[in-house]
Amino acid sequence: MSVERFSVLYMQPGDPAPDSARARHRVGLLLREPAFNGHGERLAAYIGRDLGVLIPGDGRYPSGWLQFARECRTADFLDIITVVYRYMFWHVSDVAANWWRECVRRIFADENLAYEIDDVGGVHPRIDREFQRNLVSVVTGLQSERYRNVRELLERAANNISAEPPKYSQACLATLSAVEALFALMFQNARLTADEIERRLSPLVQRAYAGDPTAQTAACRMLTGLQDWVEASRLYRRHPGGAESAQPPPDIAILSMSCGVSLLRWLVGFDEGQTI
Repeated sequence: MSVERFSVLYMQPGDPAPDSARARHRVGLLLREPAFNGHGERLAAYIGRDLGVLIPGDGRYPSGWLQFARECRTADFLDIITVVYRYMFWHVSDVAANWWRECVRRIFADENLAYEIDDVGGVHPRIDREFQRNLVSVVTGLQSERYRNVRELLERAANNISAEPPKYSQACLATLSAVEALFALMFQNARLTADEIERRLSPLVQRAYAGDPTAQTAACRMLTGLQDWVEASRLYRRHPGGAESAQPPPDIAILSMSCGVSLLRWLVGFDEGQTI
């Protein structure tokens, strides 16, 4: 006889979620466990120094921890997982820190949150299966010598996002570089700019979907999305002599790569049509 709950055995999880009221409630209750007895105020002060947030009641009352877990920003909710681990490791014991980590891992898995927790309590996005399948599918479809540079750039993006810890900025920029390289192949070293997308891709789209006005309109709006994606991606590119580029938040990085990979797959179809 299985000891697992019905929902675990028989209910299929949907897409991983970026946040969850149930997970917050469970983590808030976890912070009221006996392992934290005598540590409430010191832990609250420790979190305050690291994150600049206030725990209701300065951590003296169990209800304050539950309130904080329920009401704080998503970023703060994810950050406290790491900060509590560090506090437990340095001020209680490694056994207590590992207990905390494993309990939170179980909660995140049960509630299908889109994050993984590493061995030292760090929280990282869990790249969903659909994204992985899409990425592998595109790389697999770029095996001809014509796409060698595009494929290598996309593989670099995949390696950066899978690094420990993930290199989000490098992954996004490698994805952008892959799309730029494909565009240059399609249009004889043309630069991937909003004007060039309009000038060169719009006629191609019109011809590809001739006879289907709805598809033409939809595809033209996809081109607008491509223009916006390019501009958004370039916000994270460091210019020579300039300051260090900003680091994208994990959710923005995953979204950017997902869009870029899908757009690249679409453009490869146009390129193959032109080179047959």
